[in-house]
Amino acid sequence: MKAPSEDVEIYDSFALDLARGADVVDRKSYEVIIDSRRKALLKRWLMGKSGLFLDYGCGGGSFCRFIKEELKTEVVGIDASGGMVRYASTRGKGVNYLIADCYALPFKNGSFDAVVGMGIFHHLNLRTAMFECKRVLRRGGFLVAFEPNSLGLLSFIGRRLLKIKIHTPHEKTYTHWSFINAMERNGFVIVDLRFLSFLGFIFPFIWGSKFAHLFTFLKGYTKLLQTVDRLFEKIPITKYLCWQFGCKCEF
Repeated sequence: MKAPSEDVEIYDSFALDLARGADVVDRKSYEVIIDSRRKALLKRWLMGKSGLFLDYGCGGGSFCRFIKEELKTEVVGIDASGGMVRYASTRGKGVNYLIADCYALPFKNGSFDAVVGMGIFHHLNLRTAMFECKRVLRRGGFLVAFEPNSLGLLSFIGRRLLKIKIHTPHEKTYTHWSFINAMERNGFVIVDLRFLSFLGFIFPFIWGSKFAHLFTFLKGYTKLLQTVDRLFEKIPITKYLCWQFGCKCEF
């Protein structure tokens, strides 16, 4: 089983856009509102863990570089899209990138101490992908995953009204409990679960779209949007409607 060729083509094309400076989001606000939050959790969950890490579906390599620089450990980035791997390879040194089939990784059993999946599993057959991640993890290793939440209220609306290029025809989002159940059935133990961004996530996508001029005035309030998000993430009901969930799992 391989990633659908049309999904790979979409990301190959997106890599060419990135190389020309075109993105689907306003990258600066995306970093403040979204990526800084995910990187903080990634650092919290994996700081002090040594060995070799795998960025499973590395895309443009942003998290590979973060792992290398902030967690001070070796990392390998793999992606089915050759375009994304080539783009990632131009963004910095010290990371090994490979074009690879996510369902048949070119590594021996137990090769990695941690596997990081930043929004990759909803593009794949979850059962097959998890089995392969488990195969390459050493016993006692960790899997960290961040995934779009199918209960995310604004995400549900946005996916229908604000289609973006990297939405692929075969992707399938999950609720946090369906994802966790799949993890547990595959032998993982859930160590921590977090929900991220009830409101703020949508603005980097709007600011990167043709509607940007309507909401430009809000760019000065990205920190405020992040604060609002943190509030909703703590409320028992609204946290389950956030855009994304992240979990740390031990094998």
